[in-house]
Amino acid sequence: MKAIKINENNVIINSIKCIQHEIDVPTSICKGLLIETLKKRMMGGEVVRFCYQKLDGSIRYAVGTLQADAVQAHINGGGIPKRFYGMFAYLDLQKMAWRGFKEERIIGIVD
Repeated sequence: MKAIKINENNVIINSIKCIQHEIDVPTSICKGLLIETLKKRMMGGEVVRFCYQKLDGSIRYAVGTLQADAVQAHINGGGIPKRFYGMFAYLDLQKMAWRGFKEERIIGIVD
């Protein structure tokens, strides 16, 4: 695996979002780092397996990417749908559709 350059400002921003949802500081920092790592890996062309908690409480194991070629084929109009505003949006490779989740609900990266 090649090295990933992490933007510390994005980690802090994601951590603050988690803290606002009454998550303790160490867990918030971990989740902020997870989100930034997930985003960088996906934008670098990797297909990443990860999991998060859905709003109904169930756990979703997802396979997604943000690779430019794959994403361009699934954009209609101006980009990502408004319903994903304020969320982590990704292209789900199992359903071949856009999916999103709130950053504070990330559980981990599987591989």
